[in-house]
Amino acid sequence: MRFESSNVQLAAAEKLQAEATVAIRKGNYNAAIEKLTEAINMHPPILMGLLDTRAALYDKTEKLKLALKDAKTMMGHEKTNPKGYLRAGKVLHRLDKADLAIEIYKLGIKHAEPSDPQLPRLKEILEKANEKQNRAIKAAAKKVYDPMHVLPLELLEMVLGHLPFQNIVAMQRVSKTWQRVISSNARFWTTLDFSRARKPISKTALKSCINKSKYTLTKAILNRIHNYADTTLIDMVSICKDLEYMKVMDGLMGSTLTRAMQLTRSLKTLILHCQIPFTTLEGIIHPEVPLEHLECLNLGPTKRAQGLSFGKKEPCTFLKRLLVNFADLESASVKRVVDLGSLVAFLPNLQELQLNKIQFNGEKLDMTAIEKLETFVCRNSNIMARDIRYPSSLKVLDVAGTKFAGQNTAENQETLPSLKMLNVTRSNLPKEILLDLVPPFENQLTHLRIGWANNIRFEDVLENYLGSKSLEGLEELSVEGDYEYTNRSVQALYDLPCLKKLNFSSTSVNGSGVYQLISNGKSRESLKEVIMNGVDRVSSDLIRFASDRGVRIIQVPEGGREWQLLQGENSGPFLRL
Repeated sequence: MRFESSNVQLAAAEKLQAEATVAIRKGNYNAAIEKLTEAINMHPPILMGLLDTRAALYDKTEKLKLALKDAKTMMGHEKTNPKGYLRAGKVLHRLDKADLAIEIYKLGIKHAEPSDPQLPRLKEILEKANEKQNRAIKAAAKKVYDPMHVLPLELLEMVLGHLPFQNIVAMQRVSKTWQRVISSNARFWTTLDFSRARKPISKTALKSCINKSKYTLTKAILNRIHNYADTTLIDMVSICKDLEYMKVMDGLMGSTLTRAMQLTRSLKTLILHCQIPFTTLEGIIHPEVPLEHLECLNLGPTKRAQGLSFGKKEPCTFLKRLLVNFADLESASVKRVVDLGSLVAFLPNLQELQLNKIQFNGEKLDMTAIEKLETFVCRNSNIMARDIRYPSSLKVLDVAGTKFAGQNTAENQETLPSLKMLNVTRSNLPKEILLDLVPPFENQLTHLRIGWANNIRFEDVLENYLGSKSLEGLEELSVEGDYEYTNRSVQALYDLPCLKKLNFSSTSVNGSGVYQLISNGKSRESLKEVIMNGVDRVSSDLIRFASDRGVRIIQVPEGGREWQLLQGENSGPFLRL
């Protein structure tokens, strides 16, 4: 930029500056800006003063962008003059750009001459700007907005409605407002979940929750309740007409639970992880109780009754799923005997029946009367019947760990054409029964587990099923514990296109056989998991090779916690579908 410094131009600029001053005194800012603009265009020696005055007028008339432009011109014209930095910082503060203003002040201090009389003022303003910014930051941190005062009640209820019960209880402690809003809204109390309770729940606390729900309770998970023997449970079941789901996680229950079930007319799901005697179970399953799902994890006999029988009661048509696990009893003389014949007659509409650790005595067990039964699980049990007939509707048959007392082929036994899952792990089911139930040339099996079976080996499967190519829909196969199963046996699996999971634990298969299966088998696109516990020569190269192709190789030390978890699907009380 070129500046002319002749005395004529200086005099003309000073005259215009004086006229602008007069206009400012009269409040005619636009006229003053015109005079100053005319003078600035002459580029006189007093340019810094003219720009500073015009920037001030722009600031006063709310033309902040033009004021900032003049301040930047001043900074570019005289880099060491603090006036431009001071003016720019002031305008930036007006534009709510305090951070940028502070940076401008720092830049001015950096370029100003140490002897400049404006430098102390620049430093003082920078210090005040820093203090003001710090106060603003602290004030913002302290300022907390209470959602109860900001959000509409309808929106707040919608948000809180998605939170778990434990969080709802904790939020009552935030403030009196929160406590009042949450306690007065029955919607938040329709589900009671004490599954994570660390301390015993008092009778008063449980009743308070029921009252807050205004008796619209639909789901209750009870744990660490102080006393199950009082009438609180009975009152809850009888008063809450919408209660459909109840789970009791601990304690010992008997007559209280029986009385409660006689009063309910809405409960559809009852899960009992607490200990109950046989007589209580017989009282729970009642023709007038609309239970559809009943699960007992810890069923034990009493001194008066050591067997489970339903006698000549009227059939219970509501129950569709029954899962019973008998307790581990210290006394070996106490038998866990179940009259399955009376159970079949009493529950004609069962779709799923799971029993664990039972003993059945009798020559014949006919289950064909349960025409809708799709899942039958009988694990770790003793079945003395020599003639067992299953309903043809079965889709899942799981007899893991169950011992059969010389079961013979039933002449009138129909095949199971709909069977998809068969688990005979650690059982002594005869091979002939398997061939009768699951015909080699016509079946729909997707899951087959024959690990540690006494009478069934992979050679039987190979000879009767794989040879006829009748297992092409198989997704899971377990041959665990079959020491005669070798790499050559793996080749029989090459033609199975749907395999997803294989269990080769404790067999003679090594890494080479699995490598060939992953490389050459038709299931190389579907295979996801291969379990090889107790298998030698499984190298890290194989694990990486399988991982690159989306296959997980599992190999853990026998007896450890991970081993127990992997075995849980066979040794656990129930089959989780």
